[in-house]
Amino acid sequence: MKKIKKKKSASQVVPAFLVGWTHGHPPPPGYIAAWFDEAYGGPLRIRFLASTGHHHFEAAHTNWIAEINIEPSPAIVEQWQSRLQWEQTQLALLFPPTTATDRRDVLLHVARMARGVTLLTEGTTYDVATGTYLNPSDWRDRNLEVFRITDHVQVEHHEDVHRARMWFHSRGLTKFGLDEIETFRSTGLSSREVKDTVLRVADHLIEQGKNPKVGERIVLDGSGLQVMVVRHRTDPLYGAPLAFREFILE
Repeated sequence: MKKIKKKKSASQVVPAFLVGWTHGHPPPPGYIAAWFDEAYGGPLRIRFLASTGHHHFEAAHTNWIAEINIEPSPAIVEQWQSRLQWEQTQLALLFPPTTATDRRDVLLHVARMARGVTLLTEGTTYDVATGTYLNPSDWRDRNLEVFRITDHVQVEHHEDVHRARMWFHSRGLTKFGLDEIETFRSTGLSSREVKDTVLRVADHLIEQGKNPKVGERIVLDGSGLQVMVVRHRTDPLYGAPLAFREFILE
C-alpha cells in the first residue's frame, strides 16, 4: 500500500452507501483488503487519498475503484445521524468514481466493499439512493457476482387521489449518475406490469449510461415495447430536489 498526492474528492457528492456502527474502531484498510482478497480472490489495491492518516482511500480491483472514507469529520457524522435518526456513533462513506464508463461493474464493486465494511464492523448499511437498510445477514440475499437491477433500483408508487391516478417512479438511478424515471397510470389497474416496465426502462438507461432527452423514444430490446420521454422535472418528495424524467407507453 502506498500514499499518493491528495486529489479532488468525490466525497463532495452524495455517497452510494453508508455503513454505521457503534462499537469498536474503524477497520484498518489492510483488514478490508485482506477480507476482500479472501472473499473475492483479490487483489485489492489500497491508495491513500489523505495527506495524513489512513481513513480516506481508494480500494481498487482490476479497473474498478471504490472511494472509502471510514472516519469522516464529526460534522458529516452528525449530519447523517440527524437525517437518518441513527444512534450509530461511527460512519463510513462509500462512493463510486464519477468517471466510470460502465457503472454496473463499478457499483457491484462498491457494493462488495460496503458488504465488507458492514461485516467487519457488524454494522448497518444504508443504500442512499433507494433508502433501504442492510444488516450483515441481509447481504446474503444480494447477488454480488452478476448485476441484477433489483439489487440497485427500487420502484415505488403513490396514489394521486385528486387526479385518480398512480405515480410510479424509480429510486436508485442516481447511483449511476442518472435522473430517476417516472410514469403515471389510472388507479385500479395492475401495478405489477407498470413496475416491471419501470425496471426495464431503468436497466436500459443504465446500460446506455446517459439520460434520455425529452422527446426521445426508447425501444426495449427483446420485447418491442416502446416508450417516449415527455418531461423533465424535479420533486422534493425525499427532502431534497430529485430530478425525474417522465415516460409514457407508445
